[in-house]
Amino acid sequence: MIIKLKAFARYRDLLEGKTEVDLPPGSTVFDLVKELALRSTDLCDQIFDASGKIREDVNVMVNGRHFESLGGGQTALAEGDEVALFPAVVGG
Repeated sequence: MIIKLKAFARYRDLLEGKTEVDLPPGSTVFDLVKELALRSTDLCDQIFDASGKIREDVNVMVNGRHFESLGGGQTALAEGDEVALFPAVVGG
């Protein structure tokens, strides 16, 4: 199934503008992020913490909703879903 990907800031640079990802049916947000992280060691380090969980400063939106408000990393994806990946905005 094809998932539309919008990556912002440093993630866009590390993914080199990739806008679609082909995943097997039944894939989850965690599966998508893991697939993306396999493409770059730098990206892997920026997305996952030492325990293998998605870092708290990584925002993942599925069709405009934060993945934690859905099912977290186990949120099921469907053909045509749009996933946005961007770092948390911090500072003052």
